[in-house]
Amino acid sequence: MKILIITQHFPPERGAVRRLFEFARHFVRNGHDVSVLTAMPNYPDGIVPPKYRGKFFFFEELDGVKVYRNWVLPASNYQPKKRMVGFLTFLTSTVINSFRIKAKFDLIIASSPPVTTPVIGLVLSWLRRCKFVMEIRDLQPESSEDFGNLNRSLFTRAVKRMMHYLYRKADAIVPVTDGIADYLVKIGIDENKIEAVKSGVSQEFVNADSNGIRKRFGLEEKFLVLYSGTLGWAHSLETFIEAARQLNDQPDIFFAFIGDGQKRGVLEGMVRDYGLKNVGFFGLQPLETIPYFLQAADVLVHSMKDVPVTKGSLPSKLFEYMASGKPIIYGSSGGEAVLELEKAGGALAFKADDPDRLCELILKLRSGEIDGLHLGQRYHEHVTRNHCRETWANRYMAFLDKV
Repeated sequence: MKILIITQHFPPERGAVRRLFEFARHFVRNGHDVSVLTAMPNYPDGIVPPKYRGKFFFFEELDGVKVYRNWVLPASNYQPKKRMVGFLTFLTSTVINSFRIKAKFDLIIASSPPVTTPVIGLVLSWLRRCKFVMEIRDLQPESSEDFGNLNRSLFTRAVKRMMHYLYRKADAIVPVTDGIADYLVKIGIDENKIEAVKSGVSQEFVNADSNGIRKRFGLEEKFLVLYSGTLGWAHSLETFIEAARQLNDQPDIFFAFIGDGQKRGVLEGMVRDYGLKNVGFFGLQPLETIPYFLQAADVLVHSMKDVPVTKGSLPSKLFEYMASGKPIIYGSSGGEAVLELEKAGGALAFKADDPDRLCELILKLRSGEIDGLHLGQRYHEHVTRNHCRETWANRYMAFLDKV
C-alpha cells in the first residue's frame, strides 16, 4: 500500500508526534510505501535546527519513511498568535509542496490538530483520487474552548462546522482515545468508519533504567515527585506547587518539573513568592533521556483541568509513566485516563484543584501505607501486555487495510 501522511509536526520535534513516526516506520518495515508531508521542525521552542534553515523545501529519508518538509512560520509555545499564523502558512506551503510528489497513493492520512491539516488531506485526496483518513489526536475547537484558549464565538462555531463536514467526508477516522470515538458517534458520524488507535509506548520506555539521573542533579537522598510534559494551560500544575508548599517541612520530598511551556513563568513565580526550596524546574530535556528521568522518580504525577473534554482524554504521557513501573498520582475527577489506571492495577486519583488529597497520597506512598512498588509493577505489566506501540501499529494497519 502507498500511504501519504500529512502532519504539521514530526521528529526531530519532540512530544507525542513521535507516535506517528513510529507507526510510519512500522508500516514501512511491513512492506508499505510511506511518504510524509510536514513542516520544517521548530516546535516547541520556535527554533529551526541549522540543517533546515533557509530552505523552502527539504527532502530526507528517516528509517525508510520519505519525508517532504516545507517552510512554515516558526513559533514557540509562548507565541499562540504566531502559531495560528504558522498553521495557515503550513496549509499554503504544503499544498505547493504536494505537487513535488509524483507518486500515486492508495490513501492519505491527515493528523489533526491543527485543523488545517485535514483540509489539506481532503483536497489532496480529491486531486489524487484516493481514500481520505482523518487521525484525531485532540478535538478542536472543543478542546480550546473548554481550556479557555479560545472564546466561544462565530469563529469557533464556523471551525466546528468545518470539522464536522470533514468527519462526514472522511472515508475513515482514527481517534487516539475511546472518548473521542464516542464523541464522533454522538454527533452522528458512522461508527463503522471509526477505529480508536491509542498511542501506546515504545520499547525505550519499557526497558529503561535511571542512568545516573539522580546523582547528576543531586537528588540521591530525595523522595522524588516528578512531572514530565508540557507546562501548559491544559494542566492544573498550580496544585503541585500548593502541595509542595504544604510539604515544605518535609525536607526529603522534592518536586521536579521536566519540560517547558506557557505556564512555566507562573509556576516559577509561585515558587519564588512562597520561598520554596523543594521544587526544581529542569526545562526541556533530550527525548532519549526522558525514560531515565521517569525511572529516577519515586512518584510520577500528572493533572488535567477538570473540563468536559478531559473526560475523554488519554495522554500519551500516561503510557510512558506506566512503562516506568512507578506509582502514578493522577489529577482528575474521572474519565478515560483514570479508568485506564484502574484497569492497570488501581488509580491514585485526586481532584485537580485539591492539594490536600495530593499531599495525602504522596505521604502514604512515602511511608509505604500504599505499596507503590507493587502498584508500579502492575502498571508496567499492563502497558507491556496491552499498549506496546508495535501492537497498536498492527491494529492501525489492519484497519487501514479495510478502508
